Amino acid sequence: MTKTKYNAIICNNFGAIDDLKYSLFTCIPLKKNQVRIEVKACGINFPDKLMVEGKYQLKPSLPFIPGMELSGIVSESYDKKYPVGTKVICQMRFGAYSEEVIANIDDVKIFPKDFSYEEAAGFSIAAQTAYVSLVERANVMEGQTVLVLGATGGVGLAAIQLANVIGAKVIAICSTKIKQEAAIKAGAKYALGYENMINEVKEITKQEGVDVIYDPIGGEYFLKSLKIIKWGGKVLIVGFASGSIPSLPINIALIKGISVLGVRAGEYFRKYPSLKKTAMIKLLDIANKGLITPIIYDSMNLRDAIKALKKIENREVIGRLILKP
Repeated sequence: MTKTKYNAIICNNFGAIDDLKYSLFTCIPLKKNQVRIEVKACGINFPDKLMVEGKYQLKPSLPFIPGMELSGIVSESYDKKYPVGTKVICQMRFGAYSEEVIANIDDVKIFPKDFSYEEAAGFSIAAQTAYVSLVERANVMEGQTVLVLGATGGVGLAAIQLANVIGAKVIAICSTKIKQEAAIKAGAKYALGYENMINEVKEITKQEGVDVIYDPIGGEYFLKSLKIIKWGGKVLIVGFASGSIPSLPINIALIKGISVLGVRAGEYFRKYPSLKKTAMIKLLDIANKGLITPIIYDSMNLRDAIKALKKIENREVIGRLILKP
C-alpha cells in the first residue's frame, strides 16, 4: 500500500443532501478476505439519497460514506482470483462514493466484457432489481405484456432490456417525449405519457390489459395502473421515487385476482444468498452478449455528489448518472 490518503463523500448526520462533505481519509490495512479497489466510477442510485436523508430501510451508523456500487481496479490483494490490476465491479450496502474502497471478496465481481467503467458502475443494482422483479418474483414469460412505470430511470431501463431478453412485450410509461424516445431506443414496443395512459394501454392490449406492472415510482399512477392490469396479473412494487407511498384498496386485489409483490433485490439475495451467484452469472452472460447495457446520462466529479443527487431528485436523469473520482 503506497497511498496513505484518499477522498470520499461523508454523511455526518441524516438530513439534507446539501450537508454532505468531500473529506480526506487515512487508508487502513487490508485483511486477507478483502481487496483494495482504486475506484474509477461510482453508480448513483435513488436509495443513496434516501439513505442520506434517513428515509431508507437501512440506516447506517453515523458517519458513513454513501454509495452502493462502483467499478475500478484492484490495487492491493491477497486473493489469487483478483490479483492487482484486475478490473472489477463491486456492490456494497454503502461506502462507494470514494476514491478507494476496501471490499470483501464476496462483494466483488469480474468486470463485464466491453463495458466502460461508467457502464460497469451502473450495472449491478439496476440489473439485479430487474432480474429479481421479472424472473424471480413475477416469472415473466415470453409473449407476456409488461407495463413499466418510470421507464427511463436506471431500474426502468434495465427492466425494459431484460424483458426483451425474456421475449416479453414492453409498454413504457414516461413523462416526456424525450424520455419516451429513450425507452423505445432501449427496446420498449410502445412508449406513452401518463396523461392518457389508461385509454392508450387498453387500445394497445385490445381491452385485455397487461400481465405485469413494474412500478418503481408509486404515487397516483400506481392506482391508475391497476385499471389496466389483467385478471390474475402481477404488480411489482419496486420503489417510491415519486415520494408518495400509495395505499391499495384491497377489494381491487380481490375483484381482479391480482398478486402484489414487493421487490427488494438486495434483501432477497441476503435471504437467499445461493441464488445471487446464479443470478449474477446469468446477468453477466446477458451483459457480455450486449443485451443489457446501462444507458449513461452523464458523469460528474465525485466532489459534485450533491449536485448529482439533486439531478436524481429532480428527475432530470435518463438512465444512469455516474460519479468519477
